[in-house]
Amino acid sequence: MIKFFRRKRKNLLSERKIGEYFKYAIGEIVLVVIGILIALQLNNLNDERKTENVRQVYYKQLLQDFKNDKTYIENTSLAIDSNMVKFKAYKEIYNQPNLPIFQIISQANNLDWRLFNVQFKSNTIHTLQITGDIKLIPPTIREQLIRLDKYKEETENFSKYNNDEAAKAGSTAANRYGSVEFAFKNIQNQPKLLEYVFDEKNLIELLIMVERHQFMKIESEKGSLIRFKKILSDMEEIKILINKEMKK
Repeated sequence: MIKFFRRKRKNLLSERKIGEYFKYAIGEIVLVVIGILIALQLNNLNDERKTENVRQVYYKQLLQDFKNDKTYIENTSLAIDSNMVKFKAYKEIYNQPNLPIFQIISQANNLDWRLFNVQFKSNTIHTLQITGDIKLIPPTIREQLIRLDKYKEETENFSKYNNDEAAKAGSTAANRYGSVEFAFKNIQNQPKLLEYVFDEKNLIELLIMVERHQFMKIESEKGSLIRFKKILSDMEEIKILINKEMKK
């Protein structure tokens, strides 16, 4: 093809057809430009196809993250609900008048002392932001993803702060009381130790620490349950938007 064009130009020059030569040259330039534009368009289409493939992969990862987070929230909520039932039963002992302090403390053995630090394992949103690929996501979805990620981080920090406070109180109580086995089994034949451990002043201080621990633990768990509802709602809303984008 190139040889043909070259031969054509040469013939026009040799025949001194200058006007036709320039017309032909201009036409040839136009064809070259059109060819370049077509090549660029094809290249752009190829780039767009690659970008769309990457975007689709991220969409699938986000939906999987949402699924995992939902399962995590449901399992953690069940554990928290179970603890709430135990805590409510424990608080009901205060409705009984003039109970010995020791009897109140002994009921604390029925409480759940585990601390549920909220910690989401999903990280696709964070990866999108770190790599800069967040720009591949449409603005409406992108903004909601960033808000969701920030709110999840705040939820984790809220949970950790309150549980850390609960842990401090629990540690103080454990240092004062030792353990259930220590108080109710190991020292039963040690009158002096029994007298100290079950001294009314010590029991009152111990009870205050137990109450502090459980109060901060419940504050953490109540807050987590409230925040879980918003996170689930936000994820569902984003999920709908992502599914619409994937069907385009």
